[in-house]
Amino acid sequence: MEDRRIIVSCIAIVFLVLVLMPTRMVRAGKYPRLTMTPRTQQQLRKFFKNHASDMADLLPSQGQQGQGGGSYDDQSEPGSGQQGSKPAGDGSNGGQSRQAPATNAGMFLYSYQVGTPPQSVSGALDISSELVWTQCGSCATCGVTPATPFYSTLSTTMAVVRCTSDVCQNSAAQNCSADVPGCGYVYMYRGGEANTTGYLATESFTFGATRVDDVVFGCGLDSVGDFGGASGVIGLGRGPLSLVSQLDAGRFSYYFAPDGDTDTDTQSFILFGDDATPQTKRALTTALLASDDYPNIYLVGLTGIQVDGKDLGIPRGTFDLRKDGSGGVVLSIAVPVTFLEESAYKLLRQALVSRIRLPTVNGSELGLDLCYASQSLATAKIPGMALVFDGDAVMELEVGNYFYMDASIGLECLTILPSPYGHVSLLGSLIQAGTHMIYNIHGSTLTFESLQQASSSPRPPPPSNNSYQGRPGHRLSSAPPPHISLPMLFAHFLWVAVYMV
Repeated sequence: MEDRRIIVSCIAIVFLVLVLMPTRMVRAGKYPRLTMTPRTQQQLRKFFKNHASDMADLLPSQGQQGQGGGSYDDQSEPGSGQQGSKPAGDGSNGGQSRQAPATNAGMFLYSYQVGTPPQSVSGALDISSELVWTQCGSCATCGVTPATPFYSTLSTTMAVVRCTSDVCQNSAAQNCSADVPGCGYVYMYRGGEANTTGYLATESFTFGATRVDDVVFGCGLDSVGDFGGASGVIGLGRGPLSLVSQLDAGRFSYYFAPDGDTDTDTQSFILFGDDATPQTKRALTTALLASDDYPNIYLVGLTGIQVDGKDLGIPRGTFDLRKDGSGGVVLSIAVPVTFLEESAYKLLRQALVSRIRLPTVNGSELGLDLCYASQSLATAKIPGMALVFDGDAVMELEVGNYFYMDASIGLECLTILPSPYGHVSLLGSLIQAGTHMIYNIHGSTLTFESLQQASSSPRPPPPSNNSYQGRPGHRLSSAPPPHISLPMLFAHFLWVAVYMV
């Protein structure tokens, strides 16, 4: 009897191994699921104090007309960078600078791994640019050295993109030579105030338990500007080199937990593919617009603004994207503040001031326009606010979406400013906090839902089991789901097998 139990136990172990091995393969089709580092009040205050003077550079200038439509004076709008060439060095030949947004350090970071064996790095999220890049090796000349660079020489899967390849010529067209076979790039942010220089390569990226091979990325040799201590930037724009495009996910979504929210169930996250779906029954949908002049950026049709449920009466067409490429409402997550077309901002400011009925305070120290003493504002009722998009999709906002309190100087200020460049507007990350933003790229729609107002604290949905339908040449693998306890499963199976004997 005892021998039979030993034999059955051995059979059980073999059977269990055979069962678990296919499980790893079946679940190898998951898209990456990422949890982001929350932004702190200190980061926000640093942004306001250090960048009050250059906030104008975060938006497109719209003055002169160029060949094909709207023209930006200093090429600093979201989705466009200054053109030119700059030596990239180390296997590159100084390709053209690429288009990039007016990002400033990317206020939301997440950690992932690059190479084989994997090395931990961090990336700043940016929905306005396409390049995925990380600093390769230490950089003595960088303005702000990343805390965790990627050492490409330690990886066995690193491969330089050839200059003559379609990937190189389509992204950074350049003259090739036998002496310098690599594909160089210069990618500029905020009109050239921040940039990265390096060469394109392919590498394995690991997001949690999900590994994606042959990702085209920028191996940065030098960088200028403050990227928040991140190793680089993860571009999520509409360009072919963005992470979304390379995963061929079709959809992606993100949720930014409101500042000061310590609820672990509502941490910031980003989802891809079939995981990027609504989590409530209150989701609303509006159209995603696109500009031929600036194809990287996401735009929406804003039709009105409500204060305390009353429409401000902003003239129709104020926020429209025009045929000459001007106007429109840009979505950004690298910029915390929101910019509104000047006439619309004046109506909003007037409505808020008339309802709050308190003396305003100079907020130039924070670079913000409408400020109050936080002690006096604490006793007042701040009016409610909502954005109305195409299709009558109304986004209800919380006070924290548009008012920021700096306890160190005793001010509470509106985080919405007049656009310095005519008709273009930008919706920043603060106004999106607490809202699950779902981008359907193939369907050209934006679906949004408030998770902050949910009756119960939501959790990011578990990754789906759908197969990864990536581009040819990309391979994706995944470890078993983390909630499976192998010792418990084995013990349970073994107990059942022995008991049946």
